[in-house]
Amino acid sequence: GAILFGKRLEVNFSKHPNITPAQDTRDYSGSNLNRYNRNPAKNYRYCCAPTKTIHISTLPQDITEEDIITHLEEHGTIVNSKLFEVNGKKQALVVFETEEQATEALVCKHASTLDRCVIRIAFSQLQNI
Repeated sequence: GAILFGKRLEVNFSKHPNITPAQDTRDYSGSNLNRYNRNPAKNYRYCCAPTKTIHISTLPQDITEEDIITHLEEHGTIVNSKLFEVNGKKQALVVFETEEQATEALVCKHASTLDRCVIRIAFSQLQNI
């Protein structure tokens, strides 16, 4: 029921048990673009419904908050942001005005390149930063 690009997103199970590969079919199950291909227990712990706050990781070490805002601001009004470091790795939290804006930013910018680094984006369960 999340809103994406102005339309309500609806996801259902397919009636088809298998996918028949075509010439243009791509398998992303082992790709680093697939955010859920690592430790299933860890994925479950951090998987949550859409929120106004997104978490960005695999950021370049010399990134600034302004760089992150510039990269994401086309998707909506950014209310707050915080750049921090965990175990020597830069990460950020960005709060959008609406859940829809945060969803659009995640869909459009996950696995995008920011200053030569492929960034990872997920919804954050934190509501205040």
